[in-house]
Formats: sequence, C-alpha cells, structure tokens
Amino acid sequence: MSKSLFESRMTEDVKIRSYYGKFIFNSHFLVFLMIAAGVLLYTLLSLRESLNPSIYIDVLSAIILAVVLNPKYRTLLKEADMLFLPPYEKHMDNYFKGAKIYSLSLGITLPVVTSLAILIMLTIGHDVLTLSLFFIMAIILYFNTFSIKTLAVNTNLNRLAVTLSYLFIDFTSLFLILIHPAFFILAVILVILSQIFVRRHVFENISWMNYTSYEKDQQQSYYQTVSMFTNVKSIDKSFKRRRVLDFLLPVYKGEKFDKKHMYEYLFYRSFIRDHDLPMIVLRIMILFFIIMFWISNLYVSLIFSLFGIYIIVLQMSQIYTAQAYLLWPKVWPVKRSYIQDSYIRYSHKVVFIITLIFLFIFIIIHPAQFYLSLIFPIWGYLLNRVYSKSIYKKEEELSD
Repeated sequence: MSKSLFESRMTEDVKIRSYYGKFIFNSHFLVFLMIAAGVLLYTLLSLRESLNPSIYIDVLSAIILAVVLNPKYRTLLKEADMLFLPPYEKHMDNYFKGAKIYSLSLGITLPVVTSLAILIMLTIGHDVLTLSLFFIMAIILYFNTFSIKTLAVNTNLNRLAVTLSYLFIDFTSLFLILIHPAFFILAVILVILSQIFVRRHVFENISWMNYTSYEKDQQQSYYQTVSMFTNVKSIDKSFKRRRVLDFLLPVYKGEKFDKKHMYEYLFYRSFIRDHDLPMIVLRIMILFFIIMFWISNLYVSLIFSLFGIYIIVLQMSQIYTAQAYLLWPKVWPVKRSYIQDSYIRYSHKVVFIITLIFLFIFIIIHPAQFYLSLIFPIWGYLLNRVYSKSIYKKEEELSD
C-alpha cells in the first residue's frame, strides 16, 4: 500500500513540475541559459590561464560547493496523512524509501554542473590526488547532508541550526582537503560525528506533524521559486506592511482619487506590501549585480541585465491578476479599461525605475561602454507592453 501511495503522489508532483516547467524553460530562457553557459565557460577558461594559485580561490570554491551540496528532501505527505497514516506507520518503509530516491533525483543537476565549473578553477595549483579526494569528499558530503536533512525532520532540532551545521561541516571538510590531502581523514571524522549527533536526537516513532509541516514548507518554497517566472495559484499569498517604504506610496486626495486613479494606487500598494514580490525583485537584482561585478565581462553584464529585467517584468503581471479580481471591483465597479490603464501607468513607472538601476550599475562596471545601457529602458518598456497585452488577451478570452 505504501509503495502505491508514494507512486501516486510522485506522479502528481511530476505533473505539477512538468506544468510549470514548460513556462519556466521556454525558448527565451533556454537561449539565455545557452548564451550564459557559453560566456561563463569562456570566462572560467580565461581566468584559469591568467590566475595564479591562491587561497582565495580555494575558499571561494569550497563555499560555493558547500552551498550547492544541499539536496532537496520531499516527503510528498499531506496534512490529512496525520489522521489516516499513523496506524500504518510500521508499513511505511517503502514510502519513505521511494521519497528519498525521488528527492535525490530532484537536486542532482546543480551540484554536477557546479562541480564541473569548480574543477576548472581548482586545476590552478592542485594535483590529481587532491582533486580526486576533493570530489570524492563532495560526493560523501552530498549524501551525508541528505541523510542529516531526512533524519532532522523527525527530531526537535532547530532547522536553521541544522542547516548552518551541515554548511559548516561541508565547507570545512572541502577546504581542509584543499590545504592538504591528509586532512581527508579529519573530514571523514566530521561526517561520522555529525551522523552520530543527529541520530541520537531522532524520535523512536514518526512525528507526523513534523513531516507534514516540513513538506508544506518545502512545497511553498518550490512555488515561491516558480513564482519568479510565472503565476502560481497554489502559493499562499499574504501582505506585509513595510513602514519604511510607505513614503513611496503616492497620495491621491480629493478629485484625483477617482475611478481613473484608484487602481493605480492599489497596484502601488500591492507591490510595496506584497509578502514576497518586493523581496523576490530585490534578490534577483542583488544576485545579478554580484555576478556582474564578479565576472566583470561586458557581454555577461549585458546579457544578465537584459534577462534580469525580463524576469522582473514577468513578476509584475501577478499584481494585475491579484488586484483586478479581488473584492474591490465588486465594491466599486469600474470599467475594465480603467483598471488596465492604471496598470499600464503603474507598471511602466516601476519598470522604468528598475531599468535605471540596472543602467547605473552597468555604467559603474563598464563606464567606457555606457551607451549600451541605454537599451535597458527601451527593453523594459517593450517587454512590459507585450506582457500587458497578453494578460488582457487572456482576460478577454476568459470573460463571458
């Protein structure tokens, strides 16, 4: 029974991933990935020829690999399972075995790709023995981290403390081997001690509340990641007031707060007080800026700027769908054209400000080629027009 139950849950999860995957990995994104991969490979090979052996390269390599050696763990349990599955607890071995195998398959791509990139960098100043032990330890740490994550769910250990612990162990173990291959033994001892410590805290019986709560958090984390590229209906939406950003809200008084301007204010308000969207936009910009500063390649900066603006424009559309179909249109019915015009004004202003930020960062990194950054506002404007029209078209098709 447990095996068939897991297979049905896995099939359902694969369908969800396939559905959202076709929106994420569209032709535009695949072209970007190929271009970015080519530029990154060219940059790494160029750095390999120009850089000298350095402890900073070792530290950076150990940190990056320690971060990506973080396999996902999905149990695919639901809240109702807390009521119906406890009587079958002793017969759930096949279910959790299947969950572990499926989980390991979900997160293997990123560590493999990152390991290949790090291998190129570590050939600077390291022999074959050191590199072999380094990547053998990386494989051991990958499975050790996965084991710790699966065991820690059924304990009272703090999740953040567990995460910081295995990140520290992974970084320390990898870095020690780069210092001297003999430290491989010490790294193995750290792995064994981490297993002993976690296993001592594991409950004798399954904590169904822990497992269902953990799976709910993992599912929401997946949906939040997907929401960076497309709208997700299943995500838990909430709003959060950030008082430090209140000054950004326009103030409409008297006649200006009418049916033609009301929704523009609501769009600004929703954007600033959305629980995830402002932070998602901020994380995208920071991530792309770090990559641009780190690589400092003209073509990388140009491609990442254009793609960053593209992702952010995709995010803006969820504000329209969030506000245009809530209670307000029923409380204060207005023509749909007023809502659309308000969205256009709001989105063009926000996108323009974001493109200006990308423009300034690009000019700081590449002052001699500042003229190339002038395409950013134009690119943002055209993208926003195209995606706005697609939203309206879908709305017309769904309306009676």
